[in-house]
Amino acid sequence: MKKLLFLILLLPLFAKAQAPNADSIKNAGTVKYYTKIIAQKPNDSVAYYKRGSAYLNLDKYKLALADLNKALLINPKYKEALLDRGRTKQSLEDYTGALKDYNAYLLMKPNSSAALYNIGMVKRIQKDYKTALDYFSKGSAIDPGDPDFYNEMGICKKRLEEYKGAIELFNKVMELDPEDYRPHYNTGLTKNLMEDYKGAIESFDKAAQLDPKNGDIYYSRGDSKRYLKDYAAAIVDYTVAIQLDPTFLDAYNNRGIAKYKSEDYDGAISDANKALAIDPKYANSFYNRGLAHESQSNYADAVEDFDKYIALEPTDPDGFFKRGNNKLNLDDYANSILDYNQALKLDPKYTNAYNNRGVAKRSLQDYKGAIVDYSKAIELEPKDGTYFTNRAYAEHMLKDDASACIDWKKGLELGDKDAEEYLTKYCK
Repeated sequence: MKKLLFLILLLPLFAKAQAPNADSIKNAGTVKYYTKIIAQKPNDSVAYYKRGSAYLNLDKYKLALADLNKALLINPKYKEALLDRGRTKQSLEDYTGALKDYNAYLLMKPNSSAALYNIGMVKRIQKDYKTALDYFSKGSAIDPGDPDFYNEMGICKKRLEEYKGAIELFNKVMELDPEDYRPHYNTGLTKNLMEDYKGAIESFDKAAQLDPKNGDIYYSRGDSKRYLKDYAAAIVDYTVAIQLDPTFLDAYNNRGIAKYKSEDYDGAISDANKALAIDPKYANSFYNRGLAHESQSNYADAVEDFDKYIALEPTDPDGFFKRGNNKLNLDDYANSILDYNQALKLDPKYTNAYNNRGVAKRSLQDYKGAIVDYSKAIELEPKDGTYFTNRAYAEHMLKDDASACIDWKKGLELGDKDAEEYLTKYCK
């Protein structure tokens, strides 16, 4: 069955150089062999098909497409060429063209589980998970012993947040192929989404036993441990993932996060630098390095990092918020307000941005403006005592101690202990 297979979720960003294997040698030989035949028989559709399929296996998609087009021009009813052309177009991310070829193939061969599988894969790539699930289900009815269908159905269920159903399907894959790491790995990913981090670790442990050189498994298990705040163990797993793939950007990023959470700010900065050495446009590393600089009170460098993050991710309100915080720490109140304005433009319900803009306005002695911002924060999160305490201080500066005392009392009731000092001092 000619299916186009994809790695699950995480793909390496840079391909590693590999020594030629038997398949690549065979395919290269096939290209050479049928090139000679084509020279002798320029209208031989089979020769074009064979060479095109070899090019496809060698990942030379444009050459494959040219040969498969030629094969179908000579013989429009060449089913195998139609299927492989669909696979080629899919690899070239021409999903509309791929679906057209797969559907044409299904008209010729309605019970083709391969075509159903490939259509399902295209639909999954397009994030049309319900339609993808339908095609995988139809394929599994034709070929019930193929674990790939159940694995892909499980992924679709996971993406649709039908976690229990996803795990049931991954269990089916385990039954069909006990040596397949994928169902254990995908169960772990699903349990992470369910916040069953201990259960996820157990699944990743089993996946690692079956495929000990798969960096994605250690990376994902590291995430589970990080969610459990076991940062030291998470760092170990991320390190293994990096050893298996030294270009694994997300592993450097998440190891940096674990180091940051462990208050190893130099280590966090080092990991961010390593990721940026591989990809200078890897936005997350600028963001996380900025956080580490901020924690070291290195606010100027933090601002520079958030400048770079914003240039790469201009629609993320967090970048403007974080840059605003560091400008606030540098006593650059006017420019911090501009950043909070932009954060709120992108996310009008960003509560902390209202609060911190209020702090900046208060620092500029714009107490009325500060009260407006604190009031908006209270409207969005009425159970956070900090906002009441902050509003009370601005009211006090406007000599409205009656309102201030009400807010300080409310702040204390909601758990903000700083309010107690002000209540004792100003509200007798």
